[in-house]
Amino acid sequence: MSCCSAANEFFDDRQARHDLRRFRRRGPLPSAKKLMKALGSVDNKSILDIGSGVGAITHGALNSGAKKVTAVDASQAYLHALKQEAKRQGHSDRLTTHFGDVTALTEILNACDVATLDRVLCCYENVDALLASVANLVQWRIGVVYPRGTWFSRLGIRLFNMVQVMRRHAFRVFYHPPAHVSAILSSAHFSLVTSDKTLIWQIAVYERT
Repeated sequence: MSCCSAANEFFDDRQARHDLRRFRRRGPLPSAKKLMKALGSVDNKSILDIGSGVGAITHGALNSGAKKVTAVDASQAYLHALKQEAKRQGHSDRLTTHFGDVTALTEILNACDVATLDRVLCCYENVDALLASVANLVQWRIGVVYPRGTWFSRLGIRLFNMVQVMRRHAFRVFYHPPAHVSAILSSAHFSLVTSDKTLIWQIAVYERT
C-alpha cells in the first residue's frame, strides 16, 4: 500500500467529521494558531496548504486576506470536509483542492508565496523529497509544524507505530531531527526566521534568501 493510500484509509470519513466538529467548536489547534502567527501577514498572498486536513490553516489564511489557497491532502474525506467548511464560511471562490501526494503533483501546482505543512513532515518517510518539492514552488515563506526532538515525542511515535502494526494498518509516522529539516531547507536557499513550540510540536518559519 502506498503512503497516500494508507493516509487516505487512516484519515477516513469518521475522523474527518470528528475533526470538523472540533474545529467548529474550538477553532484551530494551538500549533496551527502559532504557525499562522509566525507566518506574519498573508494579505493578498497565495498559499499552498499541504496536508490541509479540515482546513485550519486554509480558513485562517482566507479569513486573513489571502488572495487564494490551494489545499493538498492525501485524504479525500478531509478535502470533502474542508470544502464543506469553505462553502459555509463563504470563500469557496478562492479555494482550489487537490487529492494526493504533493511530491507527485508538483507539475500541476502553481508557484505560491507561502507553503504550510502543519503536522505533515511526520507523515513522510522521505522528508528530503517532500521539502525539496515544496521549496521549488515557494517564493517567500515555508511554515512547518513537526514533532519536537524530545524523548517523549520519539517515544510517542514508536508507540503509535507499534499500535499500527498490531492493527495491521499500513499508515506510519516518522521522526525527523530539526537540524535535518533546517539543513534541507538551507540547501534550497531558505533560512529560519522565527520559531515557536508547544509541548509536542516544533513550529518554524523559513524565508527564501
